[in-house]
Amino acid sequence: MRKLALITAVSLILAGCGGGSSDNSNTNEAHTPSSIQGTIDSVSGDTIVVNGYTYHVDSAYYAGEEVAIADLEKNMMVSISSNARSASDYTDGTQVGLEPTIVGLISDTNHNNGTFKVNGITLTFTDLSREIEDGDWVMVSSLPTANAGYKVLSVVKFEHSNLTESVEVEGLISELDSHAKTFKLGANLSVDYSNAQIDNDDNTELSNGLWVEVTGSMAGSVLKADEVEVEDFDEVSNDTEIEGIITWVANDQSSFDLSYKGRFLVNDNTRYEDGNKSNLTVGAEVEVTTKKANGENIATEIEFEHDDDSQDWNDNDIDLEGIVKSIDESALSFIVQTFSGNQTVYVNQNTRYEDGLTFNTLPGQRVETEAYKVNNQYIASEIEAEDND
Repeated sequence: MRKLALITAVSLILAGCGGGSSDNSNTNEAHTPSSIQGTIDSVSGDTIVVNGYTYHVDSAYYAGEEVAIADLEKNMMVSISSNARSASDYTDGTQVGLEPTIVGLISDTNHNNGTFKVNGITLTFTDLSREIEDGDWVMVSSLPTANAGYKVLSVVKFEHSNLTESVEVEGLISELDSHAKTFKLGANLSVDYSNAQIDNDDNTELSNGLWVEVTGSMAGSVLKADEVEVEDFDEVSNDTEIEGIITWVANDQSSFDLSYKGRFLVNDNTRYEDGNKSNLTVGAEVEVTTKKANGENIATEIEFEHDDDSQDWNDNDIDLEGIVKSIDESALSFIVQTFSGNQTVYVNQNTRYEDGLTFNTLPGQRVETEAYKVNNQYIASEIEAEDND
C-alpha cells in the first residue's frame, strides 16, 4: 500500500485550472466550475477526476506541506480552485488541497468487520486496507450522518512528520459549556478549548449545532484544542461546485443546509440534474453550484447523486410548534411549550428568523420552529411566527 508522504512546504495559493467538463443536460454549455469541493472519482497518473471534472495536477498539499501526486487516492475529499488561471503562468496544472474530516492515530482496528477508532472516535469502513495497523497516522474523509456520526469514504495512511503532530477532527458541537470551555464533537468526543484560538467569520462565540474543525492534541480521551474554526460557505466564490449531503430542508423547499455548514436558497432559476425540486430531502447526496446574491448563497444547479439510505434522516427533521416561555442568552437557547410538553431549543449564527422575529423578542411568541437534533439537543434552523407562511 502507498503511504501518503508529506514532503515539503508549499504556497497555499490555489492557482490551478480545470481540464475537463461534465455532461450537464440541463445547462446550456458544459464548463468547469471556478472552484470545486468534492471527492476524487478516479486517479490516473497526474490526472484526477473530481465530481466528473478532469484535472491535470501540478501539486497537492495538506496543512502547508506538499503531498506526492502519486499518493492521491479515490474518495479523498479535496478542494480545487481555478480562479487564478490568468496568474498561473508558472504551471500548466492544478493545485489540489486535501480536506480530510479526521486526522490522527488509528487504533482498535478490526479488519474483519471494518471497525476502528481515530482520536477515540469509533468508525466503520468495510474497505479498510489490511496494511493499515494500529498506531498508523491516517486521514479519514467522510460525510455527516443523521446521528452526529461519520459516513467514511476513505482511509489513507500517511507518514508522520513534525508538522502533522496535531490531530484534526471536524464535527458538530453539542453539550457546549462556555464557562468550562468544553463541548462534545460528533457523537462523543470531548473537547477542551480553554486555550484555543477561535476562528469564526461572524466574530461570535461558539454555539451548539455549529460544524467546526478542531486541531490540537489528544490527552487521554480529551482533545485539547489549539484552534477551533467554524466551517461555513460564507466566502464561497461564484460558480463553485460543492459536494455534500443535505442536512435540513425548509418546509416550503425554498432553502436547504448542506453538510451542516451553510444554507443555500432555491429559486425559479435553479436547475436540476437527475432529479427535481421534490427530491430536496434530508439525506440526499448532491453537488451544488452556487452564486452570491444579496449576501446569500443561491443554488444555480443541483445535481442529485443518491440518497443516504443507511440513516433515518427523517427522524432528524423536527417541527416544533408552541409558545416560547423564556430565553437563555448565555446558553443561546429558548424553552417552547408544545402540546407534548416543554422543549429546550438552541440557536446559533445559522438560525434564520422570519416575520420580524429576533432571539430577544421570542418570549411570549407563538412560533413554528424547524429544527434538527445533535446528540438529542434540538438546534433551530428557522423560526417563524405560527400561521405565517
